[in-house]
Amino acid sequence: MIHDLLYKYLNNEASEEEVLQVFDWIEKSDKNKADFIQLKKLWVLSVPNSNAKNLYDWNLIKAQIPLPKKKFYSKTLKYVATIAIVFASLGYLTNVYFKADKKESIELKDYVVLEKSSGKIEYISEKSNKNIKDSLGNIIGKQTNKELVYYKNSAIKTVTYNTIKVPFSKTFKVVLSDGTTVHLNSGTTFTYPEQFNVANTRKVILKGEAYFEVFKDKNNPFIVEANDVNIEVLGTTFNVSNYEDDNFINCVLTEGSVRLSEKENQENSIILKPNDKVTWQKNARNFTLEQVKPYNYAAWINGELVFNKESFNNIAKKIERYYDVKIVNKYPFLGSQEFTGTIKIKEKDVETILDLFKLDTPFKYTKNNSIIEIYNP
Repeated sequence: MIHDLLYKYLNNEASEEEVLQVFDWIEKSDKNKADFIQLKKLWVLSVPNSNAKNLYDWNLIKAQIPLPKKKFYSKTLKYVATIAIVFASLGYLTNVYFKADKKESIELKDYVVLEKSSGKIEYISEKSNKNIKDSLGNIIGKQTNKELVYYKNSAIKTVTYNTIKVPFSKTFKVVLSDGTTVHLNSGTTFTYPEQFNVANTRKVILKGEAYFEVFKDKNNPFIVEANDVNIEVLGTTFNVSNYEDDNFINCVLTEGSVRLSEKENQENSIILKPNDKVTWQKNARNFTLEQVKPYNYAAWINGELVFNKESFNNIAKKIERYYDVKIVNKYPFLGSQEFTGTIKIKEKDVETILDLFKLDTPFKYTKNNSIIEIYNP
């Protein structure tokens, strides 16, 4: 069966579900990865002037029969550049899959990645529905579209951690086994236990941004580890932003109470009340506190980008994450301008967003694939 799927995949005929099956097969073993790379090389080198290959060609490839040597011209290189390219390094596989007829691409970055404690990797499509199983084959949760819900199982006594990676331009929701709901923003990595039954502390690790609705449990504090800062709660709702390329960590409290402390110096701490926003400066290693409107920082859950007297440079970072683009601002005046407003990012493309900013402060821009360059008008 896998040969049939590989043939359809390499011939640009596989459905999204079949693409995921191929990805799963590749990740099962190093041998599968090596075999796939070899098949890909043979596929590329066979019949370079054709966008599709017949079953005879495929049988030759499967058997790894050496094909007659061919002369390669620039059009051959052009063909190689427009087919699927596979990079395998340090056990990770990045795959780019091009549709020759529709000029569209399906990439691994289009999928949420679930790394299980066993080392197995699953690719989650927001259009799929499936059960999630542990290393023993027991059903421990269910994924439905953009949500993954874990079931509570008091019989499990061993702590095992899973990691979810949400690509840029995507969001995802996880309901943990204790009932805590976590909304994950684009470009976020979240590590969490499959079950919380074996310890008095519920601990998770966040890199990126997430909105937490923590299930109240006085006997078992909930701790979010965000680099140098620990955020401790009993039951509350708050937003945390901890992106690697930011020089700060933000925590905004909607309701309840949380305590933030430096991991290496627990006395360096601060307690928040509703509507508080605390910022940890990574370089200065100190906390600053201010009053804000919490919704402005959690609006991304509802597909909105809300900003209040915020510089364009800061807004541009968020746009990059939401749309998976790179913005190169060559117009310093624009970067320092402050804006206030709300944009429904789910309903607009990035060009429409930029055009809205142009109405306030004129500028020119070009877009080449995912690179946007902004110039003086």
